Amino acid sequence: MTYTIGIDAGGTKTTGLIIDSEKNILFQTKTGFGNPNVNFNEALHNVWEAVSACLNSPFGKGCKTIVAGVAGIEAEGNRERFEQFFSTRTNIPTIFVNDAVLAYHALFDDQNGILTIAGTGSISYGRNGEKDGYSGGWGHILGDFGSAYDIAIKVFRQITKEADQGLPHSPLSQALLNDLEISSADGLKGFIYNALKGEIASVSSFVFAEAQKGDEEAKRFFLDAGVELANQTFSLFKKLDIKLPLKVGCKGSLLEKNPYAKKEFESTLQKLVGDVEFIRNEITPAIGSLSVAVLYEKKGS
Repeated sequence: MTYTIGIDAGGTKTTGLIIDSEKNILFQTKTGFGNPNVNFNEALHNVWEAVSACLNSPFGKGCKTIVAGVAGIEAEGNRERFEQFFSTRTNIPTIFVNDAVLAYHALFDDQNGILTIAGTGSISYGRNGEKDGYSGGWGHILGDFGSAYDIAIKVFRQITKEADQGLPHSPLSQALLNDLEISSADGLKGFIYNALKGEIASVSSFVFAEAQKGDEEAKRFFLDAGVELANQTFSLFKKLDIKLPLKVGCKGSLLEKNPYAKKEFESTLQKLVGDVEFIRNEITPAIGSLSVAVLYEKKGS
């Protein structure tokens, strides 16, 4: 029996799986972040470490294809450098796609629809027959609107704005400064410019905890994120001209575990589109590697 290695490499962690033709998980491993736009060498190391663990597992000799969904792989030069590195270390055919493509196939297989992911970063990927495309996914510097990173930065910017205008800090701002053990807004620079992307994004968890305690200002950040993610999804819906009902898959902590962002996303998108069918399940994105491998095999034949 032959197996497929599926790699899901995102902004905070990389998951590696070995699956059989029935999508049964035979082996699983996890390493650090896999987005090369965060740090190329570390990301490449983490992705290869996950692949190596799969190859060295009891099922490694049966693996005939590697499918790696890597966040940020489309950035200029990333795919070529990944392909070159892998070609010197394994003879197994390796397919590199965006991690959103991998997650899409895990949910949809070959159906038309849109997958919107909102975790550390954010992106929407959709298909309509042979046509596919993205909306969002520009990375934390250019965009990633509605993501955990984006929410954290907006809260930090509010703190700096309060300081610039000589205003007292809001309860949320003060609570965050206290949590980070920062005495004033000036101290934010030390944290922001030395923290990793994932560390900054994790601040959204604190904001969520404050929202659950009843802080309306904290809640508003997640409601705004839901609207931004809905607009991003709607833009892709129009670009791909998908027929109704629109099937929308949801992945990432903000759309799976955050009730404020999730509810606002769904209600806003339904107002914009009309007939929407939301698809959610706990399936790991790396399962989509089997569908991607089949698709690429068809393209090559």
